Amino acid sequence: MKSFTCIIFWGILLICNACTDENETNNGVITDLYNGVPLNVQAIITGFENSPGFGKPSTRTFVADEHLKTKFADGDSIGVFAVKGGAIVDGIDNIPLIYNASGRNWNSVENGKTLYWYDGISYVAYYPYRKNITIDASEDMDKIIASLVGNEKLQPAQDQSSPEKHVSSDLMIAIGVLDTNLSSIILSFPFHHQFTLLVLHPQAYIGCFAPVDAGFVYHKESRILRTDSAAINVDLNGITPYRIDSLKYCAIVLPQENAQISGKYRTTNGRDGTDTQINYSGSSIAFASGKCYMLKVISPVPGIGSTERKLYPGDFIFQNEEEQRIEVYPGDGELENDGKIYDYGNAIGMVITCDPNKMTDEKCNEKGWKHAYVMGLKNLGIGRWGRMGRLETGITPMTKDDEDLEKNMNGYSETEQMLSNYAEDVLDSCRSFKLINDYRVTAAVPEGLKLKRSPWFIPSIGQWFDMLVNICGKSPRAFQNNTGNGLNDTEWGRETLDKLTEQLFKVASPLPEFTGDRRLGFSCSSQYDKNRNWMLLWHIDDPGFPTWSRICLQGYSKAASWNVRPFFAF
Repeated sequence: MKSFTCIIFWGILLICNACTDENETNNGVITDLYNGVPLNVQAIITGFENSPGFGKPSTRTFVADEHLKTKFADGDSIGVFAVKGGAIVDGIDNIPLIYNASGRNWNSVENGKTLYWYDGISYVAYYPYRKNITIDASEDMDKIIASLVGNEKLQPAQDQSSPEKHVSSDLMIAIGVLDTNLSSIILSFPFHHQFTLLVLHPQAYIGCFAPVDAGFVYHKESRILRTDSAAINVDLNGITPYRIDSLKYCAIVLPQENAQISGKYRTTNGRDGTDTQINYSGSSIAFASGKCYMLKVISPVPGIGSTERKLYPGDFIFQNEEEQRIEVYPGDGELENDGKIYDYGNAIGMVITCDPNKMTDEKCNEKGWKHAYVMGLKNLGIGRWGRMGRLETGITPMTKDDEDLEKNMNGYSETEQMLSNYAEDVLDSCRSFKLINDYRVTAAVPEGLKLKRSPWFIPSIGQWFDMLVNICGKSPRAFQNNTGNGLNDTEWGRETLDKLTEQLFKVASPLPEFTGDRRLGFSCSSQYDKNRNWMLLWHIDDPGFPTWSRICLQGYSKAASWNVRPFFAF
């Protein structure tokens, strides 16, 4: 008995893995020295081949489920033929050999049937063994293999619902290779799959609920994508497939030039409990022998059951004034047809940090706002940070060499400090903080939520740091082109900006336009030194720097003006 290696991608992609129960073969020069020498048989299985799908090369790293690896099991049988000069040799005519797992060898079940090496001999083997399989030894090897592939007794079964039925449909063929680089003479059979493996992964959106004392509840329309455990009566390209442990289904089918993964299954509508049939089909592709194709199907009806889900960066925040509570819609949740989340117009922010170990702003924690730091969805305008030559009281200066940059999560505390440092009549000299102060009025925290979330603030260096790590997928500590003023990279600008833009698109929250010199910068609450403050900058598609795709966190003049993107904590 065997099982199959399957590695999963979104949509339809190709997958592979290879493993062996014996040593590699050696295609050395064969001489008369080995004529008449008895052979020990060993086998190698070449797994389903990985090939680029739809003409696009794959750059992913593959990790296989251990229990799905392709391998021979104790008691598996292969059929062997020996051919020389157009005739069967030594009566080796569909001789079954059985695998002994403890000895890692293959033994004949017919007494006196020993495999020998002769000059000019060819051995061909196939799996799974069937009685009364014949070949025409007068044909060349390609035609012999073609006859085995076309043999009606070796075709995929319509019912592959059990492991035994499934693996017995997986025809593999090997031509023997003499391996002389060992202490004994080995006849190795490198087996290749002759048919195609299809994998179906039914999925459905199910509801979720927050952990106890999470500080939020989930939006009533929140759903997350999970395996559809209610899928039954699965048809996969006309075959009753085998259900593997991880709730996916697989079937062996014949190769085809133009085909689709298609079929149907029944599931339960989680909204009303009714029985629903799902019909599915993938793109038109060629089913090639020895390759595996996977289709993920998302059910058009919600799945049954619900699951506890904690908060994650990228989740979207709502404030329900009537119920006086913070509500969350999963950042990886179900999207409407326009690519937006449900009720996106009422969302007010996106989670940036929710790791309890990073919730370190003492003034926030004193008020119970210790669950998340959230980026607002509005751009407030452009403003300067403060006065030049002035080291602001109460805000610890930090340079690029400070090892604790990413630990500074004090955006709220630093904003409060700056607002207290400047009297109202001179607040225009630090307009970025005036913009925040004004926004606290125009977008004030509803009265019933004042104990549950903070006022708006400008984010600190550590909070922008986390945004790059958690949303954009790059840590500033890994930036490759640092300068004397900050953490800088000239390759990851477009990539990081695209990831942020893509997530914000789900709530129709655009970023400001680039300036004429192709820069996009954001204010930061943190102080660099008496003349500089920290800021976040993208610098992309500038004709003056054609090789740059720049992203940086750096100290910059307090007199410069940058965009203000508000944050809050809850």
